[in-house]
Amino acid sequence: MTKIEFPSEIPTTESSASCGISISDSSNRDSDSNFNYPPSYASLLPIQSSSVRVCTIALTGTDKIRLIGTPGSITAPLRSSILYSWGTIQRESNYAGAHEFKLLGAPWNSHGPDSVRSRRLLTAILYTMARAGWNLIHATDVSQKNDDKDTLFFELKTPDPDVEMFTVLFNKSDRIRVLDAPSMMLLVKQAIPAQWKYGVQKEQDYCGAMEVKLQGNPFSTRGDEFVFSRMMLAQMIANFKGAGFQLYSSLYSGVGKDENELECWILRKANSTWC
Repeated sequence: MTKIEFPSEIPTTESSASCGISISDSSNRDSDSNFNYPPSYASLLPIQSSSVRVCTIALTGTDKIRLIGTPGSITAPLRSSILYSWGTIQRESNYAGAHEFKLLGAPWNSHGPDSVRSRRLLTAILYTMARAGWNLIHATDVSQKNDDKDTLFFELKTPDPDVEMFTVLFNKSDRIRVLDAPSMMLLVKQAIPAQWKYGVQKEQDYCGAMEVKLQGNPFSTRGDEFVFSRMMLAQMIANFKGAGFQLYSSLYSGVGKDENELECWILRKANSTWC
């Protein structure tokens, strides 16, 4: 199991242009007539009730990440994680008090290799927040807009410098991919014959993720196969938990109900800080 690591150093303001970052503020609004800027607002602080502190990260449109009520200290590490896992940041701006990243490309409407990169981006966001002590409470879709995705809610707990995470992707009706954790694919392959009688059709590397293509269609089933496919997923969770990893979140980041893209699982290793 390889521990995910993201750069601790971030580009300075002077060098940000070379990394594809554009910082938007009131001094250059007139230079971008195609962007509908909201009024200028002061940065939002985390919601606090007694000793509880909560903040939010929203995935919006096809290419935006909004930090809502996050502490200013987390912006730089998140910027580094985005650059490392996805690539160029097209623009940063204050959106009604939220810090907004507009990425180059469309991670929330991605296909092929970009679909793997977008899931790596999601994991990088959760990893960075957890390392700083912000644990995910829940991910939920609270918008009726077609192009809005999950909103992530975090609560401040204890920083976890030893956090470990990996991602399981479900694709089309018959494919399972494991991202950035080759040893975890063995646990997936052990779960399949135990509960899905049709077995595996083939294995391959898909854009850096290990993929198994199953015989049959476990994610588009009827009758008794519906039950067998759920037993297979339950077996996977049990196998992961036996290796010390718990299901941390299940996220969907596509546009609409893309028949090829299902929710992805983010798994996190239990330790003395989080379990």
